[in-house]
Amino acid sequence: MSESSTTEEPPFYQLGTLLPGDWIERRPGIFQRFDFHVGTVSVAALLWSKEVPTGRLVIAFNGAVRRAPEKDPQEVFQRRTWVDEIDADVLFLSDPTLRNDNGISIGWGQGSPGHYANPALAQTARFVAECLNIPSAARLYFGTSAGGFQALQAAARDEGCRALVNNPQIDWTKYMPTFVNAISRYSYNERPTEDIASDHPDRISVGHAFAAFNHTPRTRCLINAASNNDALAQLPALVDALPAQAGERSCFDVSLYSDVRGGHNPLPRHATTAAINSIVKEAVDE
Repeated sequence: MSESSTTEEPPFYQLGTLLPGDWIERRPGIFQRFDFHVGTVSVAALLWSKEVPTGRLVIAFNGAVRRAPEKDPQEVFQRRTWVDEIDADVLFLSDPTLRNDNGISIGWGQGSPGHYANPALAQTARFVAECLNIPSAARLYFGTSAGGFQALQAAARDEGCRALVNNPQIDWTKYMPTFVNAISRYSYNERPTEDIASDHPDRISVGHAFAAFNHTPRTRCLINAASNNDALAQLPALVDALPAQAGERSCFDVSLYSDVRGGHNPLPRHATTAAINSIVKEAVDE
């Protein structure tokens, strides 16, 4: 996604590596860049705090990252130029699966063998939210495409939170074979996707993750009916998986729209920020 801005970007304040038990404070008007190390995984994170505390936190995840030799994929924090338009503090999280020593563009938080990343992403979000004293109901997990998958994985682990996703992968093994095969090779030692799905259903399907954690986050899911993979593969995967949490289905709102030109691309900036702000305002007003 293009990130153009006519204003100078605020400075990055480098915090280095933080561990569970450390602390982070609000520093309004600047980006705080840190790595959160939990277990065997290190998560690259960027925190933006507004000038006046809002009591709300948006946790944003990257979708596909355009690889370039001169750019560290861990330093790509998509949509960070949008912060002035979002009515909340914003935490940007980078997928640890994407590293300088591989050419992966989409990782779905799968990490590398023995280093599954989605739990660490979720714990990073919880760490920051607790430092900022943001309750679960005022935490919004946001992402599109692969970022939507990661957002829902993290939200499954945070009872009482909310999520907003646009054209997410519900089951990453049903996405484009080139990207699926890359993760099967890198993260699972070239195991067939059928074996991965059998051994780790909660890692490949957000519906199964909801069942594993007995929590379906309150979600608004925006899907383009004119996007073949989203409408014909991901939406059926969601319908198939959610009955495992039959009592929770009412809180997962699927909204269809049709944009032939847009395809799998996310909604435009103004529509996305409006949806984010509507949900975080609703969370505080309730």
